[in-house]
Order: sequence, then structure tokens, then C-alpha cells
Amino acid sequence: MKNPSYLRYPFFVAMIVLGGVVSGGLFPGMSAYGKERRALDDVHWLSPDVPPIGIGRGPLAGKGLHGGIVTVLSGKPSEENNVESHANVARLFFQMQSGNYCVPGMVKTEDRAEHVYFTEHPTAILDSSHLIYARNNQKLRASITENVSLADLMAQGFVVGIGAGVSYGGGIDEIIAPYIEKGSVISHPMANFIGPILSMVEMGRVDFFLAPPWIVTWRFVEQGLNSHDDPAHGILTHPFREASTKMHYFAACTKNAWGQQIIDLIDQLLERPEIEKALRQNVQAWMSVPNAREHFMD
Repeated sequence: MKNPSYLRYPFFVAMIVLGGVVSGGLFPGMSAYGKERRALDDVHWLSPDVPPIGIGRGPLAGKGLHGGIVTVLSGKPSEENNVESHANVARLFFQMQSGNYCVPGMVKTEDRAEHVYFTEHPTAILDSSHLIYARNNQKLRASITENVSLADLMAQGFVVGIGAGVSYGGGIDEIIAPYIEKGSVISHPMANFIGPILSMVEMGRVDFFLAPPWIVTWRFVEQGLNSHDDPAHGILTHPFREASTKMHYFAACTKNAWGQQIIDLIDQLLERPEIEKALRQNVQAWMSVPNAREHFMD
């Protein structure tokens, strides 16, 4: 039986605020917007343990996309935020329905809106999925044109790697679905599936992976690589026809009176031009390996 869409992980859900940029004064100080931020002090935030959306361990712990959003909204360093990582989104939704919780960002759908409240204003506007593939996959590269179609690639027998339970939205799930039983879709079961699937791409076990282009940046930074190292040049990215140009993500809270109050307060913050500017500018740190290394690596 197919899981309802609200249980499928909204793969690209949020933006990041980086310590170096924050310390440079791009987001408002803690003294600003006191009422809204005092209310947010009591929010228990939930974040999927899927780097770079949520990073729960290692040298980049707390510096993921969700941690950045909470930092901007609360006006506090990410290590002071009450953010709990979860292995999967199904568990996250279960917990949201059992108590008062919020998620910094996720795709808004009618199905999900039946279970949680969403902000009116987005917390993130990000690039949608690209094809992530190995430079040495000559057969696939010959089939990738300027206006390449995911449906055409699947019809040709190429194998795609995805995260188990992930929703890629916008009709993409429907393109992939018929090929699951044919063995053309490799679904990785781990919550932190980005690294393993990229390794499968590099080894040729799958032809391509669906992810935003900046997802690769996290892998290289996490491994301590420079942009000119061979592994960085071994992975290529390319947009495909069926993916939307941009995807919007919104904060979500438990669907009760408390959740509605918090959502209203978050929307008030998101209307502030300083907040919007901080969220928009800081995402640029994930757009290239050098930028990310500058902000994240010692």
C-alpha cells in the first residue's frame, strides 16, 4: 500500500544560515522582534537526519539547512537551538501529531496540510532536482541533451538511485513508479542516504541520482575535498525537463491552537526584509565547494 504523500520525505526542504555570515551581521540581532523570538524559545524543532538538510553528527553537526533556518528565526547560534534529528519522516510526522513540534521547512501539499499547519511565506526557495551522474558513464552522457527527459532516460533502461520514502514531487514520483518493479529504481533504505547513493553513482551501480546540484557540495566538504580534487570532477549535474525550476518550502507546526500561534509568529518574522535577505543570501554558501569550505571548515 502506498504511503500517503505527507509521510514521504520532501527531499529539499530548507535553507542554511552560516556561522561566518551570521557573525557578519546579516541577520537581525537577538534584541529585535523580541515577542516573536521569545515565543520561539519554547518550540521543539524536528529535523530529518539527512545531510545537508539536517546534520546530526560529525564536524558539521547543527550546520545543516534546517539548523540555519532556526538560527535566523530565533536569532541564536544553532548550538543553542532545540533541534532534534529523526531517522525518517514518517517518525517525524508521528511525533508532530503527538505533541507540540515544528519543522523548519518542507514542501506544502494539500495532503500534508490536513495534518500540519504551514506558514504562508516560504522559509526556502531552492533549486529542484538535477540528474547527478558520473563523468565516466559514457553511455548516459551520450543520452543527456540540453532538454533531457527523465521519462525518456527511464524508458531507455537507465537505473536511478533514490532515497527510500523520498518524494520528488511535481509528477516525478509518477515517472519513477512504473520502473520500481522492473529493477530500474534502486531505493536506499538508510536515513542518511546521500553519501551511499553518491558512492553507488561513482561505482556505476546506478546511472544517476536525483538531487539538487548543491547536494554534491556537502559530500565534498564533508570529505574535506577541494573543488579541484579528482572526486569533485568525477560527478556531473544536469537539469531535466520534468523538474520545476524552483521549489518552495515552508515551516510547519503541529495542527492545534498552539501550532497556529507559532505559525503566525513565524510568518511575521518572514515578512521582515532582513530575515528574507539573510535566508536568501546564506543559501549561496552551498552553491560551490569553495564557498562551503570557507564557511564550514576550520
